[in-house]
Amino acid sequence: MDTVTIGLCQIGQGYDIEENISKALGMIEDAAGRGAQVVVLPEMFITPYEPASIRKAAPFARSVVSGIKEMAVRHGLMIVAGSMPWEGSGGRFFNTSFVFDRSGSEIYRHDKIHLFDCSLPGGPTVRESDIVLPGDSLGTFQTDWGTASVIICYDIRFTPIVQILADRDVRLLFVPAAFSLSTGTAHWELLVRSRAIEMQGFVIGVQPACNPSLRYVPYGHSMIASPWGEVLLDAGKDETVAVARIDLESVVSIREKFPLLSHRRRDLYATSWRRDA
Repeated sequence: MDTVTIGLCQIGQGYDIEENISKALGMIEDAAGRGAQVVVLPEMFITPYEPASIRKAAPFARSVVSGIKEMAVRHGLMIVAGSMPWEGSGGRFFNTSFVFDRSGSEIYRHDKIHLFDCSLPGGPTVRESDIVLPGDSLGTFQTDWGTASVIICYDIRFTPIVQILADRDVRLLFVPAAFSLSTGTAHWELLVRSRAIEMQGFVIGVQPACNPSLRYVPYGHSMIASPWGEVLLDAGKDETVAVARIDLESVVSIREKFPLLSHRRRDLYATSWRRDA
């Protein structure tokens, strides 16, 4: 299939976990009603990205998965379920994204690899490792529109990850994220566009809506970038469901005209995944 319609659910989160869940399920339904074949949610979509709230949200994760599976079946959707706090150990959780196909089957899982322990210009200081365990795998899954993968938020800053996925013929890269207002303003569009150019595929980045009443204020601006680095959709800062149709033929065209993979000087350098070696 050459084209696919993607729905981006830019949820406006609050501190009421059950309200966030209800809102997310409603936005999936809205996207399906507008013709989406794939629906994507943000990082930690059931909770603001704050430690106390994440701990409060964690017990809801299994029931949320059941609800999303039901939505996938009811509407015949593939759903990239953003990410949720998933059971770990030692009082910490994995930051986990699940992908479900139209039958409601789990076809992929990604645990966020890189943890955001940083002091942001203008604040706040974030120590993700206080509450999140790092993942240690990077995979792909097959769709009707080609090979796809998921990375989460801070993972997008690490170029070798995207080069490895390009070597694996990934054409659709989904990036649930929750960039802050400061890092989003500075880097979000730049990173999404750059990774699309490097991978020569589509990058679909989905964030929560901007909500200044939260202690950790998300940036919004969920976005789709093309293999040529064009911004095909920018959802703005407010809560919205945005739907866009993309043409996968452009991946073939760009890769034929600019054959980056075949031009790579493998006699001089290499990028490889070592975990499975």
